Amino acid sequence: MLKFWNSGLRLIIVFSADKLFFKMKNFILLQELYTKIILFIIIVTSTSVITYFYRQFAVKRGIIAKISSRSLHDKIIPRGGGIVFGFLFPVLIFGLWLLNAYPTWLMLSVGLGGFAAALIGFVDDIYEITALKKLLLHFCISLYFFIIFFSFHPFPVPIATNFFLFVIMAGVWLFTPIWSINTLNFIDGIDGLAISASIFASITIIIVLALTGGDMVLILTFSLLAATCLGFAFFNMPSASIFMGDSGSIFLGYVVGCSVLITVYLEQVSMWTWITTLSYFFADTITTNISRIFLVKKWYGVHRSHAYQNIARIIKSHAKVTYGILLYCFLWSMPLAIWSALEPKWASVAAIFAITPAVVFSLRYGPRLSSE
Repeated sequence: MLKFWNSGLRLIIVFSADKLFFKMKNFILLQELYTKIILFIIIVTSTSVITYFYRQFAVKRGIIAKISSRSLHDKIIPRGGGIVFGFLFPVLIFGLWLLNAYPTWLMLSVGLGGFAAALIGFVDDIYEITALKKLLLHFCISLYFFIIFFSFHPFPVPIATNFFLFVIMAGVWLFTPIWSINTLNFIDGIDGLAISASIFASITIIIVLALTGGDMVLILTFSLLAATCLGFAFFNMPSASIFMGDSGSIFLGYVVGCSVLITVYLEQVSMWTWITTLSYFFADTITTNISRIFLVKKWYGVHRSHAYQNIARIIKSHAKVTYGILLYCFLWSMPLAIWSALEPKWASVAAIFAITPAVVFSLRYGPRLSSE
């Protein structure tokens, strides 16, 4: 009888200890979650405050967007605001690196490289660098990323032993950030579209990485990008009181382009998932450029014939177009991107489903609807 009571007492103690441990574990997890949320809010708020003061500085210094026949705004608005998140994002990464909480290769490639991209864009916002010089500078930061990344990571064996394959791979790695920079520049044609696209892409990839057991450092990187972009978005969404300028589009294009290459190389996110995530923006830029080759003599010139620009001009509303595209991305592209990550065998199908409506929309309302 005594043995029975001792066994029962032991079971009660073990059960109570397990219950207490479970509660403590949940409490610690909740504390960590609250801490992360508070830090996120602090970063968002800091970006907003710095943006507010930068806007005043830009007006005083005459860093403003010029009104022309190719622009879709009719009032003087300060530009170059992208330098705010283009500076704060690398600073946060550098701070984490100093605390030994961030890898050196990622700090150098995305942090330092991102700051260089933002700086190039900011100089362009002030002095308006020629197109050829800009392209050369884009190539330089793309080459910098390629050198830094493969200084810390080995080349795949088939590529390292085959010169032809190496040239092809190097071409893809050098071209991707440049193409991404131009894509972000193309979609920065109405209030809030480029910044909201970056926030959407960051959130989607965070969810994908979280659901697939992805690298926590990459989740942290996209969280920092989302937080700094969100702080700026309060001033850039319709009707915008400041433009990100080239300092923002070059920075975001560089970071997104490098992130695609990094996550695909490390097998964290597939190329199909990235295509699905950014499907609207890929479809818009590619379809518009191809259409212009056939419809416009000087197809390579500056223009405002993207479908979203034409619709914004016709209905005279940036807000409806920006929020409409954002709604499409969250309700259509995001679920498909998550599906493609969780079911890799269907990833290509998800990409086709995601990109087809955007291609149709761009063909219908793109250059054909423009007077250019």
